[in-house]
Amino acid sequence: MNTSLRTSSIENRQDSQYFLSDSVRLNTSTDWIQYLSKSATSIKDLSTTQLMRFHLASYINDIKHQSNRHLFHLTLTYKPFEDYSYSAKNTNDFFIHFYTKHYLPFLLNTKNVQRSKYRELQPICLAFLDEHESRVSSQTYLQTIRFSARLHHHAILAIHADTLDKMQSLIGENTLASNKFSTKVMSSHVRECDPMCLLYASKMYAKYPDFLSFPDRLH
Repeated sequence: MNTSLRTSSIENRQDSQYFLSDSVRLNTSTDWIQYLSKSATSIKDLSTTQLMRFHLASYINDIKHQSNRHLFHLTLTYKPFEDYSYSAKNTNDFFIHFYTKHYLPFLLNTKNVQRSKYRELQPICLAFLDEHESRVSSQTYLQTIRFSARLHHHAILAIHADTLDKMQSLIGENTLASNKFSTKVMSSHVRECDPMCLLYASKMYAKYPDFLSFPDRLH
């Protein structure tokens, strides 16, 4: 996890899908400013929080075009534990364990993900906390229906071309929601996206500014 970037949702599915489909064609700095603030006419009109989100979208945009990486949006929700509400730290710990112990070894086909020859193949990942009211989340592979925990993650992943096929195999609903990847994950959703999707992913940044970023270094 890269702490150098630490300065510091699933709404209903229809709203989320509508925004993400629009994000494919709305990818200029002007579009980003208008999404962040309807009253803003330039970057100077953005608040400190909005400005940080703008720069993060710009950062992801640069990675996409300068490093020829492919962008994906990953959403993870987590299983609840009786009447206990997970803290932000608990939920971030779930993501870190999922990402470093299960997701990366799957994507890179090795448990030695920190070796130099694999490091540059790792995704650039920014993961943001989001919250929603508890809602029913179907787990078809267990044939059960349960409520997911309130806190969950939206992650933007910039995928290296050499791991693109493996990542594309995960596109869809609940491809990561199994004990193979994590006993804590309740549901997952993976789709390709564009840089503006980061603005959606980071919509709770003002409340949860300490987002997660990976890897800790590239070389």
